[in-house]
Amino acid sequence: MKKIPVLLLSLLFMATQFITAQEIAPDSISNKVRKKIHLESGINLSIPVHIQMYRSHKFEIGLNLRAWKKITPKWDLGLKFDYDYWLVKKNAPELTPESTLSDRALYSNFSIFSLKLNTQYSFTNKWYWGVESGVGYALSDADSKFGLGFVSEFGGPQQFGTSSAFYLGRYFIIGNKKNKMSVSLDFTQYLAHGHAENSLGLKLKYHLTH
Repeated sequence: MKKIPVLLLSLLFMATQFITAQEIAPDSISNKVRKKIHLESGINLSIPVHIQMYRSHKFEIGLNLRAWKKITPKWDLGLKFDYDYWLVKKNAPELTPESTLSDRALYSNFSIFSLKLNTQYSFTNKWYWGVESGVGYALSDADSKFGLGFVSEFGGPQQFGTSSAFYLGRYFIIGNKKNKMSVSLDFTQYLAHGHAENSLGLKLKYHLTH
């Protein structure tokens, strides 16, 4: 599992060497554009907000992929995949053969895979906001059957949960109007068995087709 972030991010950078995009006028939308499926992909960098995760993990890196369609001149509707890999703090105590699985999970890196329905509103040609909600799956490096092992009150195989986010972003033009990227500030939440872990981070997104 520890090699997954490096491999995924390497594939992401290779796939986004040549980016093509076309800016849509905010006050009009053609039937051709409405029927087209658009793609965007990017990288994530977040820090934990909840105190429980803040004590054991420092930040996450990951990637995102979103497929969407224009439903009105302002609104998009899409499906989004997020991969987040959380890194444990370096000051974690040394683990021994006597350490329990809960102890090992508390001080181990872990992943969250999320699949979410997504809607996005462009209130200007540069600014947008969006909301998303769906399902998530947590996987600890300590054990493939372990999820949110760092949560003290129910540490164990809590792998399935819900994943949601609210974000605000801005588009940037690169070179010309056909090359576009965006940066968004995301507040995300992963909820399992009544316990929520929140994070705040940046997502850098490349518009593969627009």
